[in-house]
Amino acid sequence: MQKSKRKVHMLFIGMLFAILIIFINSTVGSMGGEKGKGEESREFAALEQALMKIEGIGEVIIYPYYEQKEEPSPLSDYFSGSSTTSGRKNPLQGVLIVAEGADNPRMKNELTRILSTVLQMPEHRIVVEEMKRGIYVESE
Repeated sequence: MQKSKRKVHMLFIGMLFAILIIFINSTVGSMGGEKGKGEESREFAALEQALMKIEGIGEVIIYPYYEQKEEPSPLSDYFSGSSTTSGRKNPLQGVLIVAEGADNPRMKNELTRILSTVLQMPEHRIVVEEMKRGIYVESE
């Protein structure tokens, strides 16, 4: 009787240990993902600052649009039959730029060209609109 209780206790301790390892791996993985998003927002802030230095452009705000699909499991390539790894597509699908000075067609084209080059994105996925200050209409 004593040996069966000992086996049950060892089995229970092993399961707790396995659950603890899974929990630690999942929390470490999620922290890395949050770090990546923070770095991306800093990059967009730096890009906004750089665009504001262009002559004829005032304040700039960048609104990125990301792909809404779930990311595949990292093990999906491992268990698939193919030997090549699938290239990850850029989750950034489009960008809205609201900028002072974008009412000028030349500046609008210049912003679109610059962003297409910097973000490695086709121009048809970049929308540049004029920033209007102080013109707000309240609806009744």
